[in-house]
Amino acid sequence: MRTFFYTSLTLLLIAIAMGCTRSVDKRLVLADTLMWTAPDSSLAILKAINRHTLQGDENQAYYALLRTQAQFRCNIPLTTDTLITKAVDYYSDNHNREHYTRALLYKGGAYEDVGDPVEAIKWYKQAENNADSTDYQNLAQINIRLGDLYYHNYASNNLDLEKFKKALYYYEKLSDKRMVMISLINVANVYRATDSKAAKNLYSRAELLAKEINDSNNLYKIYISHAVLCLNDSIPLEEGKFFSKRAWEIAGTFKENCDYYLLGDIYARLGCLDSAEYYLKLPVVNENTAYDNVVRYKCMMDIELSKNNLAEYNRLNKLYEHIVDSLEHNKNKYLLLEEEAKFDKSESLNKKNKISILKNWVTWIAVALCTIFIIFTILYHVKKHNTKKLIEELRNEHISKYNSLREDIDKLDNGFSRLMQSQIDVFEEIMASGYSPNKNPSDYKITHKINAIDDSKIDFWNGLRSYINHRYDGLLDKIKQDYLILTDSDINFIGLMCCEFSDAAIAVCLGLRNSSSVRSRRRKIRDKMKINGLLDVYLRKMMEKNYRRDLIQEKS
Repeated sequence: MRTFFYTSLTLLLIAIAMGCTRSVDKRLVLADTLMWTAPDSSLAILKAINRHTLQGDENQAYYALLRTQAQFRCNIPLTTDTLITKAVDYYSDNHNREHYTRALLYKGGAYEDVGDPVEAIKWYKQAENNADSTDYQNLAQINIRLGDLYYHNYASNNLDLEKFKKALYYYEKLSDKRMVMISLINVANVYRATDSKAAKNLYSRAELLAKEINDSNNLYKIYISHAVLCLNDSIPLEEGKFFSKRAWEIAGTFKENCDYYLLGDIYARLGCLDSAEYYLKLPVVNENTAYDNVVRYKCMMDIELSKNNLAEYNRLNKLYEHIVDSLEHNKNKYLLLEEEAKFDKSESLNKKNKISILKNWVTWIAVALCTIFIIFTILYHVKKHNTKKLIEELRNEHISKYNSLREDIDKLDNGFSRLMQSQIDVFEEIMASGYSPNKNPSDYKITHKINAIDDSKIDFWNGLRSYINHRYDGLLDKIKQDYLILTDSDINFIGLMCCEFSDAAIAVCLGLRNSSSVRSRRRKIRDKMKINGLLDVYLRKMMEKNYRRDLIQEKS
């Protein structure tokens, strides 16, 4: 046993030592802590690290994850997924669930950057399925990216709105004012086409947050988006002009191509053709996207309509409808919806499997509880039966059986004498009771009399030993000396036998509910002492041999 203990201790120390050698590079930890508050500083720290000098696969994977994330946070597009793949591979077999979720998320981001939204959504959905339900930061990021994919690929079924709302919920949980503001803008942009009133309220909330955190970039986007909302027939165009001008006042380097065309469209609808053509012809920031061309053609159409040039208007309208139709029916839109449906179906199956597993667990728990209930019921009735049998055994004894012991003990005027007298009173109270196993309060009181005199009651046990040693010329001391294998509990048990207590009386003293336990204990002590015959016969002979009538003549 001792060899096993030392071997186990040695193995434990070795395991601890091995664990201590796996330390995470402190520079990586620092970069991670700065990721959300100062991403540029985080990226600078990571750039200063020579990746090839990092020790261990864990540090290599952690670096790959953080470097990819830092580039995203600093708006640096990725051209390959090679680096983040190392993190995905490592954490897929690792117990760090949060890191694995992040690795899956930015693997999807890498595919989005290289222009493969369908592959991106596969990784985003994996990240969503892997994320812990309390991992609000990653869940928010996943949903805002999914929302962007659906929104910019014109996916229907309100998937963009659903994802943006989820992102808003998680960012509100995180109390991240900047991302709450961005999420409000995203939700409002989706509502813009169907619920202008809701969109207007959301833009107003986002505007307050942008001013609170002094974010002029997003304040510009809010004003532009609010201006787009005003192209809706239910809102005055003057309001759109107002927000366009406010946007232009703080524009700086935030302007995008469509913003020029948007302002031109608003002036065209107001009949200010010179201003409209001015904004339409301003130099663009970069090459037009499909969405930029949609807004540009709309602006040109409204200018021609204001001039009553219907022929040119119709020509431009055909080009406009062709672009809108190509956006509405782009293949990515359908592939994205298909991937979403696949994952939703898989998730639904997983939920069904979980429900099935849960039902099985509930069934097993119910069976286990019923089994435990049955076992406890059986034990209760067995205990009740044993108690009844024990009390009947004690009641079959005569009350006068312990009179001589009372008289003998009464000659002693000490704590033991009072404790022993009290114990004999218990015997006699049980003998005189009218106990029957039912729920009467008096029966409950009687069963509580069967209460163990445990080994901690030193006064009783020391007094008992002293009494037996006096009465039988040091009998218990001799037995203890001759049989060193006997414990103090064994000697106490023998002491009770020397008082000529019955099995039932000893059971009451030891808090046992049946006499068979007393008999079993007696056999074990006999086996320890390696004596032939019965223990009570052996003790009776020893007591007769050592009995001294002259010792207890007066109070001690």
